[in-house]
Amino acid sequence: MVDLLLAAFRRAGYEIALSNGMRPKPVISLALARGVGTASEDERCTIELVGDSHDLGDLISRLTATCPRGVVPLDARPAGSKTVAIGATYRITFDAPGELLAQAVDAYRASPELPIKRRSPKQRRTVDVKRFAPEPQLDGSSVIVDIAILEDGSAKPDEVVRALASCANADLPLAGVTRLAVAMAPKPARVATTETT
Repeated sequence: MVDLLLAAFRRAGYEIALSNGMRPKPVISLALARGVGTASEDERCTIELVGDSHDLGDLISRLTATCPRGVVPLDARPAGSKTVAIGATYRITFDAPGELLAQAVDAYRASPELPIKRRSPKQRRTVDVKRFAPEPQLDGSSVIVDIAILEDGSAKPDEVVRALASCANADLPLAGVTRLAVAMAPKPARVATTETT
């Protein structure tokens, strides 16, 4: 997505600022990375352009003309106070019988905790998926779930899928995952600490 946006901005005629240092890189960041295979209806991007001011309405129309099919710029705002992602809403679609999915959602919501093992090349730990995604909602053959991002971490959509399958005591074949929205909030100010002896 970063490469796609950089190319679109360049084709639209914008020069992107570069970072300082021995290996300058374009100053661009996405609010929240997506897992492989996860579609998205909401991406938040911060990019620094060269120049003092830019017509944001013109930026949207020029960018729209250079983005590939399926990528639609919706809004542009000048940089203000820094924000961070505090959560995201996902639609998780299953290829499973409706009754089984409804039972899984009911059991998930009734569970006080849902520990799921997370494995990565660097570590293995257990994540309480229920803590980060407490209230999934059934929507036909899909489950809509808000996943919070807290100071000590978050859950992943595939972990919600595994938690639902454990609640169903059955395999729930996955048809697709789409991120519907990213929730943003002002970045908390750092509190200076002092030590006294």
